[in-house]
Amino acid sequence: MKPYRITELANKYVSYDMITAYTALPEFPVPRVRLLYTFLNEREGRSPESAETCALAAFLVQLGMDTHDRIDLASGLGEATRAMRSRQLKVLAGDYFSGVFYHLLAGAGETNMVPLMSSAICEVNRMKVQLYSKLKQVVLPAEEYLKECVHVKMGLFLSFTELLDKSVQQVWRKLLAELSRCEVMLDEIHASSELPHDRRGYAYLRIMETGSSEDKDTLSARKVGERDWTLMLVKYNVKEQLMSMLHQSVDHVQSLLHECNKETVRTELKSILEPFINVLSPARRSVQEG
Repeated sequence: MKPYRITELANKYVSYDMITAYTALPEFPVPRVRLLYTFLNEREGRSPESAETCALAAFLVQLGMDTHDRIDLASGLGEATRAMRSRQLKVLAGDYFSGVFYHLLAGAGETNMVPLMSSAICEVNRMKVQLYSKLKQVVLPAEEYLKECVHVKMGLFLSFTELLDKSVQQVWRKLLAELSRCEVMLDEIHASSELPHDRRGYAYLRIMETGSSEDKDTLSARKVGERDWTLMLVKYNVKEQLMSMLHQSVDHVQSLLHECNKETVRTELKSILEPFINVLSPARRSVQEG
């Protein structure tokens, strides 16, 4: 499979003028989808087309859930027409992406995956509600926040475990967990550059745990500006911590390569890791490649 074959197939469903004109879609779940396809494609007695269809279904369902997560519930009456249309399209696009998987799986004869994925969707939504509730109550440690984000990211993809050959299910779970963690770290690195208006994210939680009383009061009162926030990130080494955790997860994935019996799987895993390695510092990248 070409690296972005599933993404190319998904364009048929996501590249609509109304969506691109009025709203922005979340990042595509490429690493998890590529990992899923790689393992599905190694099943004995199953066609590559079946693997493609299942991976595409997972791609669209995950994109649908992620799109719903971007809906701004705080907006309402009085919002600009463009903002209102963007919210409406997020709702409709998310529903559409999530609904297409029934048709795809039925057409591929993978109807057994419909209840499994439906159950996984419900479980992921339950975990999200629990996570948001803890964030609202400000009772979630930063490290625990990261763990729960990883569980949310991998939840849908775990539903495919029983489709895989039993001999690879254990390493599949390990790799899915570590790659999901890589994605979470990268998300948090990017998110830390923005002001924490919603009082969530690793950077906000970490500073609220370890920061000075003055800094915590400033954050709680939402009085922090861009310059002050940037200084806080440096003061508490937030991005360095996230980079270190990303580095550890990349190391863990690489250490799992020896558990993969097929060279095609090892080669694909190395390719999946490349975007994460590329964001690491030159010194760490040289260690990874050396």
